[in-house]
Amino acid sequence: MRFLILTIAVAIGCCSCKEEKPSAAKMREILHERNEKLGAFFKEGDAEKLASMYTDSAKLCPNGTYEIFVGKQTIKNFWSRAMKDSQLLDMDTQTLTVDGNGEYIYETGRTKTKVKYQDSVFVTEVKFANVWKRQPDGTYLLDVDIWNAISK
Repeated sequence: MRFLILTIAVAIGCCSCKEEKPSAAKMREILHERNEKLGAFFKEGDAEKLASMYTDSAKLCPNGTYEIFVGKQTIKNFWSRAMKDSQLLDMDTQTLTVDGNGEYIYETGRTKTKVKYQDSVFVTEVKFANVWKRQPDGTYLLDVDIWNAISK
């Protein structure tokens, strides 16, 4: 009988420790903060800070390439090269859908950027799908980052 009571107590304890799925509103709030931070790091042109927004094993799948960049250092190198001769002037990220389970948040959306390259300014729009992974400290980092240009 004591074994049965102990088993039930352990089961209840384990179930009560399980983290609840955040509400859609909470996930949107988290993503708004994360995307604002990304935008600020892009505007600063700081590849090191950008890389800090990714998990150690993150996957970056940029538009126009067959290559998938894996890992924080590889992603940092990608952004360093991409920002070498350009400057982000403006970035507007619009989250369209959000879902998740507490450990991961899945996001789709669109981003419009205004970039200065040499003496010209270019406006681009992309659609994206991101997977954000919860870290032990409770923050979320990009684990999968993929985007494609929107044709006009």
